[in-house]
Amino acid sequence: MTDAQDAPAALDGPPSGSINPTIGTTAKTQPPGQDPTVGGGEAALPEWARGELSRARDEAARRRIELRELKDQLASMADPDEAQAAIQLAHDRLADTEQQLTRERLGRKYHLPDTLVARIQGEDDDAMENDAKALAELAPTTAGRPPRPDRLQGGGDPAPLSPAERFAQLIQTRLR
Repeated sequence: MTDAQDAPAALDGPPSGSINPTIGTTAKTQPPGQDPTVGGGEAALPEWARGELSRARDEAARRRIELRELKDQLASMADPDEAQAAIQLAHDRLADTEQQLTRERLGRKYHLPDTLVARIQGEDDDAMENDAKALAELAPTTAGRPPRPDRLQGGGDPAPLSPAERFAQLIQTRLR
């Protein structure tokens, strides 16, 4: 509790075990959960005690709901061994995915063809990177570049323009 919550409690009501001014002896006060007077009920309690009682009831209700939800989760789990097996399967899949991602990253970094990317091996990232470097040295030099066009199929450099064609092209660009 903060000091701000404690301060009203000290001002509104006497603390437990305080001196009763009417009889001059030490009298014990009732805890907030018990009825201080037989017919008074909760209304006879000071405001700070009613606030504390309300907060305690809210907390107890939240805890009961949490307990019910946890019991439902526990009941829905058929077997702890099955749950452990499912967790282990998820961890294995995650490890395989991370290893494949590392292979793909190293394949792009060293410009390896797809057939060699699948062959990258190693226990950790450093070992896999060393293997990728070795495979890159063995790979053909054109592995990272696209194939050059065949000159017999066209797609080469266009034939140079004649002076008349260049003049016509210049006129067309100026008119636009």
